[in-house]
Amino acid sequence: MTSKIKTFQDPSEILWDESFKEQIAQDSYNTAPVECIVRSVSHFLRARFKSQEKFKNLKFLEVGCGAGANLIWLAEKGILPSGVDISKTALSLCRKNFQKKFLYNKLGDLKHSPATALPFDAATFDGVIESCVFQHLNQDDRTKAHKEVVRVMKPGGVFIGHMLSVNHSTYKTNRGYFEEIEPGTLVLESKIVSGKINLESIGLSHFFSKSEYHTLLEGCSIIDPCEITYQLPSEEAARRGYKSYYQAMWNVYAVK
Repeated sequence: MTSKIKTFQDPSEILWDESFKEQIAQDSYNTAPVECIVRSVSHFLRARFKSQEKFKNLKFLEVGCGAGANLIWLAEKGILPSGVDISKTALSLCRKNFQKKFLYNKLGDLKHSPATALPFDAATFDGVIESCVFQHLNQDDRTKAHKEVVRVMKPGGVFIGHMLSVNHSTYKTNRGYFEEIEPGTLVLESKIVSGKINLESIGLSHFFSKSEYHTLLEGCSIIDPCEITYQLPSEEAARRGYKSYYQAMWNVYAVK
C-alpha cells in the first residue's frame, strides 16, 4: 500500500522535524498508545458495538500521529487507521513501525498535513484522536483544528483528545515568569532541559480551561472533558527543573 504525501509550507514543520529527529536519536519516541485514548476509545466501542467483528468497518484518524503507537493499537483492534502529521520524519517513522509490526497492509492513509486543513472529505471518519498536538497551536489555529475535527467526523462519530490543563504545574509555575501571549498560552524556554522533546523546551504551549471546549467543538452533541492528574517521581521532576511536577491533562470526549 502506498500513501501520497502532499507538500506545504509551515514554519512549525522545522520544529517538529527537529523534535522527531532528536527523539529517534535518543530512542525516546512513544512506543505505547496513550492510556486515556485507549480507555476512552474502548468505552465508545463497547457502548455501540457488540463484537470486534464490527470494528473492521470503522475508520479512525489521528491528527499528529507521530511514531504511530496509537494507530498501531487501532489497527490491532481491527479498525482502519489513518494519520496526518506536520513532520515528514514522523510519517517515515510511523511507516517503519507499522512494517515492524507486520501491519502495513492494515494502515489507511498517511498524509503530510497541518491540523488546520485536513486533506479529507467531510464526514469521513468514525473517530478522530489527538494527543498533545492542539496544545502547541496558537489561538487561530486551535480554532481551525477543532473545526476540522468536527468536519471530518461522521454523525455519531467520536473525538478523543489529550491536552494540557491550566492546573498543570508547568503553567502555574511559569505564568508569572513568561509572558502570557494569550489566555492560557506561554512560550516556554528551559535552561535546564535541552533539545526539543520535553514540554519545557518545545516553545508555545496552551493550557486549556474546561469551558473552552464547548466553543471549540461546536457541532458536537456530547462534549465532556475529564481532567486527569498525577505527579511525576521527584527524580524526573528534578530533571525538568522542578521540585515537584504535577501533571494535569484533559481527556476530551466528544460525540458529533
